[in-house]
Amino acid sequence: MVSVDNGLVNVIIPVYNVREYLARCVDSVLAQTYENIRVWLVDDGSTDGSAQACDELAARDGRVVVIHKENGGQASARNAALDRIGTTGSADGELIVFVDSDDWVEPDYVEFLLRLLSASGADAVQCGHYVTYSPTREVEKNEDHGQIELTTRDALESVLRNGVWDITVWNKMFRASTFRDLRFPVVRYYEDTAIAPLFTERLGRVVVSMEPKYHYVQRYSSTANGTSWIDHKFDLVPIGDKVAEYVLGIYPDLADAAMEKRVFVRLSTLSQMVNTRHLDDERAGEMRHFVCKNAGQVLRDPRASKRDKLGILMLLPGLGWYRLVWSLYYTLRRRRAIGA
Repeated sequence: MVSVDNGLVNVIIPVYNVREYLARCVDSVLAQTYENIRVWLVDDGSTDGSAQACDELAARDGRVVVIHKENGGQASARNAALDRIGTTGSADGELIVFVDSDDWVEPDYVEFLLRLLSASGADAVQCGHYVTYSPTREVEKNEDHGQIELTTRDALESVLRNGVWDITVWNKMFRASTFRDLRFPVVRYYEDTAIAPLFTERLGRVVVSMEPKYHYVQRYSSTANGTSWIDHKFDLVPIGDKVAEYVLGIYPDLADAAMEKRVFVRLSTLSQMVNTRHLDDERAGEMRHFVCKNAGQVLRDPRASKRDKLGILMLLPGLGWYRLVWSLYYTLRRRRAIGA
């Protein structure tokens, strides 16, 4: 069992053109109450001065290690740090956490996760987080600060249903052995979705405490939430289908949860098309056909989320109705989020 008194914690931060946010992120990590950390700043071919900022931060604090590489995406940046960890012996530490460079963390983020891991003896742990929409608006993702323990099967079902054990890596602490021969699939986007079942399968037991210790910045200029369309947003559908198939191969009894994942990624992609005013009736029609064909299975599933059931009911009357209702909802949500 890892001791809170001597365990070196590796903090992996991929960096790409985030000069505006980088200092806030790294300063919050260097100010941790638990000081035995190594911070890996992976400059993924930045062109806005972020690379120089990384070097300046390393010169200021010896716990910072900088890796400069050609641009390859967030997955490849995280992998570059994972490739370096453990190559020089036990001094490289037994623990790993991830932080995204436009986010920041509470002063006891590392200590909280480390104590939770040590006390529970789990293979990995997760904390709660805040969603930051603007400098004046921030909400807790889950106001229930309870603690829950999950088996491998339960955690994989949670991945499929977007439950309490979620797909993100930046709110978790892992033992380094989890990534001994595991790397992020090198996809341009949705790498967290792609890897979530892979690392979860390796975890015999996980513990989640929803006490918020992480600040996730939801930028409306980001890939996931922005108002500009890129065709890579279609990638969520095949990645989600692959996740569902992978989990079904391990636990065939999770067929309902797997179908909910397949429906969710299509509803999410359709919503992104509405958000960005992207019209592709052929692709949208294919996704609607799949959702409507399998609507009954999800609607009858007592464990399926109300969110997904409402999405199905919005889509059943037709794409025009879905676009209208979702557009109104998104506009109101965005105005509220940015304080407009």
